Amino acid sequence: LQVNEEISVKHLPATEPDPHVVRVGWSLDSCSTQLGEEPFSYGYGGTGKKSTNCKFENYGETFAENDVIACLVDFECGDEVEMSFMKNGKWLGVAYRVRKDVLAGRALFPHVLVKNCAIEFNFGQREDTYFSVPPGFTFIQHLPVAERVRGTTGPKSKAECEILMMVGLPAAGKTTWAVKHAAANPSKKYNILGTNAIMDKMRVMGLRRQRNYAGRWDVLIQQATQCLNRLIQIAARKKRNYILDQV
Repeated sequence: LQVNEEISVKHLPATEPDPHVVRVGWSLDSCSTQLGEEPFSYGYGGTGKKSTNCKFENYGETFAENDVIACLVDFECGDEVEMSFMKNGKWLGVAYRVRKDVLAGRALFPHVLVKNCAIEFNFGQREDTYFSVPPGFTFIQHLPVAERVRGTTGPKSKAECEILMMVGLPAAGKTTWAVKHAAANPSKKYNILGTNAIMDKMRVMGLRRQRNYAGRWDVLIQQATQCLNRLIQIAARKKRNYILDQV
């Protein structure tokens, strides 16, 4: 089975330095949204880097606005699964090889991580592809339903949503408990809301951003707090499960 999808990139207005980020690839359903920053999460970014488990390496070429990236997965490589990418019809080589016994029958899902970008997907619904597809590869949408694996579905109504609120003194272990509880209940797809969770996602090339804010901790915590306030507003409108880890 050889699977393909295409992604077209468009930048949105932004005011900060290096504002546009696109990382595409594949991950397990149990992985977080931070593509390429944990095991079984395989990404290729516009900076010309590939990453998995927070290990960034040079790969392919840089890509930006109006470029089209094809994400290819080849399951017909014997005991391995091969993941590769194409930029505007040019094959960039094999990015990852993963043993099938390590995947243990778990499905890989298309995954994209974006910042200040609009993207357009082609899973096979377009009459014409952006660029020609290599022989043997099939768009996901063209696979029989019986050969697809459904991802975890979220709550169907707000009444089914679950919200946990952490209470306790600083350094009492609230964040540690929240992270472990979310990991132990992957089907819940908990979204942890808190400044700690936000700062953990504020990484540059897999490194925590705190290293770049030496002596300016107040700036970092202010940005994280502003993000948290906005996320709470968004969360109130979404049908998801949350852990509020903020006192």
